[in-house]
Amino acid sequence: MSALTSELLVPLMRVTRWLASLRDREGRVLCPEHRVEHTGKSAYLIILAARLRALDPAADREWLKELARQQARRLVTNLVREGTSPCHTFRPGRHDPFNCSNSVIDGGACADALAEFVHEFGAEVPAEEREAAREACLLHARTYLRYAVLDKGIPAQRAWGLTGLAAAWSLEADPVLEAAAIEAVGVLEGIAHADGSYPYHPQEWGGEHPGSADVSSFYHSRIPGFVIHSLQRMGRDPRSPQFAPALARALEFLLALVGPDGIKPGLLEAKPWYWGAHYEVASHVFDVHALCQGYRLSGRESYGQAAAASFRSWVAHLKDSGEPQSHHPLPGTARSYQCPVFWAAHAAWIARAAEPLARALALPRPRPSAPGAIEIHVRCFPDASLARLEDARIVAWVRGARPAHNLNHGSPHGAGLLRVYDKPSATELLERRREGMLVTPEAEWSARAGAWSFARGWRSGRDVLRFSLWQARVDARAGRLGSALTRVPATLRRGVLDPASAKVASQHACAAELVALPEGIEVHSQLAHADGSPLPAARLVRSYRVGGGALEIEEHLRDAGGATDVSYRMPRLASEVLREGTRISYRLEAR
Repeated sequence: MSALTSELLVPLMRVTRWLASLRDREGRVLCPEHRVEHTGKSAYLIILAARLRALDPAADREWLKELARQQARRLVTNLVREGTSPCHTFRPGRHDPFNCSNSVIDGGACADALAEFVHEFGAEVPAEEREAAREACLLHARTYLRYAVLDKGIPAQRAWGLTGLAAAWSLEADPVLEAAAIEAVGVLEGIAHADGSYPYHPQEWGGEHPGSADVSSFYHSRIPGFVIHSLQRMGRDPRSPQFAPALARALEFLLALVGPDGIKPGLLEAKPWYWGAHYEVASHVFDVHALCQGYRLSGRESYGQAAAASFRSWVAHLKDSGEPQSHHPLPGTARSYQCPVFWAAHAAWIARAAEPLARALALPRPRPSAPGAIEIHVRCFPDASLARLEDARIVAWVRGARPAHNLNHGSPHGAGLLRVYDKPSATELLERRREGMLVTPEAEWSARAGAWSFARGWRSGRDVLRFSLWQARVDARAGRLGSALTRVPATLRRGVLDPASAKVASQHACAAELVALPEGIEVHSQLAHADGSPLPAARLVRSYRVGGGALEIEEHLRDAGGATDVSYRMPRLASEVLREGTRISYRLEAR
């Protein structure tokens, strides 16, 4: 377990101390960004304290115990009855919009943490503290969580509530709580796609925009990870025939998302407004937990290696203080909406997976094979319309169809390449940055069609523009007055005026078909305006083949659909380029 003392525990302790440093005299963890006590996040200090104390013989056991006691008292204090309703929920929950959370997320975390406090610290604290924590956990589960896990519209939120419900059951084996929990697991399985992916907010569950039903690389791992954790907490075996098939599919989809460097294709995202870059590592804490569960249950080293890569990329984004970042602040990036308090608190899920993660970190790192090695894998996930192409030296992700989208909802890039990664040099072969909707990325077509249409832009962006007023309030509350003043004009430009433009491009197409090829995939798609509205007569065929340490790309714009000023942005690293009218071929080679 040498990895526990160095590579694993040191960053976890740094994050814990940074989060604990935000406490005021009353023990509240006050978010510098949103100026509120995110109760559902500070709750995880209890779990971090419990796990670090159990794992690290050199830890300050008394400090960790007092940290957990302080936060447990805060949780009990923040449990409040909802008016005349029988429900008891943890404040602020949904009651303070600057909490950026809701009652089922906060409640799941708080109940989970209180049960952890009782189990791990109960014998060392006064009986009245232990009983107060126990009663608060059970009261919340019995009056709120048992219903919320069955009626919330977002699957990941139901799964979060499930962790609290299962935690309450671990304190008292209440058959009512157990029945609700098992039903919730079944409902989550029922909403999953056959390929293992999940919609972020299914339309049939009240999704506000078609794009919110897209898959989410940020949210995906919460569901299988939380379900496995909750089943185990209730004494159920996730490997049983009742649960295993759906969980295995979900873990396989997660495995396909994780690159050799631990980074996932962030352009596969139903909720892109959260992020200031084309990728994020904030979700890696949940990825690590879910992959480690898969590694522990199945023994498959591929899960362990992916968990180790995901963890290392998360650590590489920590500041010296222990404060997490969602991405490196590189040119072309911006501030993400979520705050470091969220990201630090969620590290508790890594701490929970410490033992299998320590074994995973000790596994040999996958090494690129020599040039010429034949090792080709093509995996397709038809419901997500995603393909992963890989050989011994290169890996690429290709997207096909996706739901309608706007600036805030639905994946911002489709019908083509999302990411190409060079294993030997550990670098990106395709430039992908968070740019305006009218900037043509590498390896994409652009043209002009029709006229500028304010009506088209307004249909796409009116709700986005309204929401930007809220985002400006958040900026102002955080003291970022410049951002507050420019937020609405910037959203007007990107969310309304860009879709109104006459410019069309290949990455905006929503209708696309993935066709399997030997050693690759073919995409049949169109050109479309920035809001996704297509040129019906346009025909574009794009093929991607992997082998010999290179991605071979062939593009054929068979019909521009009446568009003019047609152009293609050739990747800077392209080699062996051939052009013949609207036929183009080239290679992206591992170095």
